[in-house]
Formats: sequence, C-alpha cells, structure tokens
Amino acid sequence: MRVPLSDGAEAVFTDHDNGKTSGLPVVLLHGLTQQQHYWGPVLARLAGRRVITVDQRGHGEASGSQVTPQSDFSIPRLARDVIEILDRAGVPEAVVVGHSWGASVALNTASAFPDRVRAAVLIDGGIFGPRHLVTSDRSAEQVREALRPPALGIAETDVWQAIESGDLAEYWSDDIQRALAPTFRVDEDGRAFTRLGMDRHMAVLDGLFAYDPDPDIAATRRPTWVVVCEPAVLDPSRAPAPTERADSAESLAQAWIAARRSAIDRLGSRFYRQRWSGAHHDVPLQWPALVAGLVETVLEHPDPGGEAE
Repeated sequence: MRVPLSDGAEAVFTDHDNGKTSGLPVVLLHGLTQQQHYWGPVLARLAGRRVITVDQRGHGEASGSQVTPQSDFSIPRLARDVIEILDRAGVPEAVVVGHSWGASVALNTASAFPDRVRAAVLIDGGIFGPRHLVTSDRSAEQVREALRPPALGIAETDVWQAIESGDLAEYWSDDIQRALAPTFRVDEDGRAFTRLGMDRHMAVLDGLFAYDPDPDIAATRRPTWVVVCEPAVLDPSRAPAPTERADSAESLAQAWIAARRSAIDRLGSRFYRQRWSGAHHDVPLQWPALVAGLVETVLEHPDPGGEAE
C-alpha cells in the first residue's frame, strides 16, 4: 500500500494480516539502502503474527521522484512516517523493530511516541551512529566520505558475485538473494544500481549523522531490546597501528566495535542488552531464526520487568 505522508513524500508498506493473526502487531524497519523484502527470511518465521513491513521514504517502492535528495530524511521525520503508517493501518500500538539505520528510527519513535510503541527492538544500530566515529584524528567529513557506498553501475552478475563472496557467503541461499534483489535496479545495459541512488543515500546518511541518540536513550520509557553484533573475525582490543589511516576500512571497523561497546554499557534499566558474538551486521539474513525468535519473545513478553544482560 502506498501512503502519502503529511509532508508530501511517500512511504510504502505491506500489512501481512490474513485475518487470523494474533497478538501485538510488529513493524519491521530496514536499514540504509535496503527495502521491506530484506525482512523476508525473518517474516517467514513469524507465521501467525500481524507484521507490517515498510519501504521507508526514498527506498524500495517508495523511491519515486517525489522523494528527492532535498527531502527531509531526519530521524524525527522518519519516526513521524512510522506513526502515519500505523494510523493508515489502523494500528493503535505496536512493537517496532529496526535494523541499522532503521534502529535509529525505531528508537526515536519509541521515545517520541510512547503511547504508540509498546516495545522496541534495535538490531545493531540506534544507540550508536556515524557521529560516534568522529575523533580528534578523524573528522566528520572523513567519516562521511569513508561511509560513501560504491557508485555501482557495474554488471548485475558482478554485484551478486561480490555479495555472495562477502560476510554472508557461508549462509547464502535463494531466500537471501530474493530478500536483497529489490534493493537494485538494472538498466538496459545490464548495469546494477541501488534504487535509493547515491545522492539520496548521502542525504539519508547526513540525517543519521545529525541524530544524537543520547536524549532518546535517556527519555524513552518503553522497554527496548538492544542487539549488538560482534563479528568474531575482528579483535575489539586491537588499536590501529601508528601508520594506519584513521579513516581506513580496518580502523573504521574497529571504531564501530568500540562505539557499540561504549553505547551498550551506558544504557539504563529499560534496555535489555544482548551481545551476539559471531553475528554480522546483516544478522537478519545471517540468522533469521534467531532474530525472529527474539521478536517472538518480545511480542509475548513486551515488558518483562527487570534488566537482562
């Protein structure tokens, strides 16, 4: 369903409700560049639940020309989008689950609209972001440029070869490829591009850069589960060598780990913390059964009382 938003932009969502679902509805918010089908492997494991998957503004089927790089991609605006989608779906209260950039949207939604969010789940995002990578040796502009994605425009087969040989190689399946395929468009020459596009990607990244999660962390009163992925291949104790560029891929990877650890350690009692050792950032594709199991647990016990580690 296409939803005209109050500022003239557009969101697209699918309400997976066959009339036989039960319990609290759950909203799944994808990360930067992705789209609602990213959640396919998790969705398949949530049978019997009313699940709403969303193409957030500028992404997936919501990547129409009316959403330009000048559109409002701030996190508070995106949280408002979620509420407008809930209004359109006739959902008074839901559990909101976000991955990566979507986790920041989920956190702000829970903080700003506590009467609409029963609980939140933040999967490898939300409590930290690119602003936490800025140091005396690494400027905001260096971080921004280091996080600029490849321009693509390469053969579709080469895109899939690169993805298949990456972190998900051990877990690769047709389900994963189906989940990722709508992320891309292919032109008449067989070249693949993200549907979001470079200019909008950087506008979304700037909106995330501007977001400070600390006020929302302090203000939220909704039970919030936080998952931090810690790939086993990286040593969190390793400091960059003196000759290593502060914005190198290895240095940034280590900085992300440090930011995750610092953020999770300062959370209050409304946050239920989980560290998933060996999990990659794309854990909804890597371990969809585990992610679905967590979502099911939250749906069944949205406010367990007490703090979990």
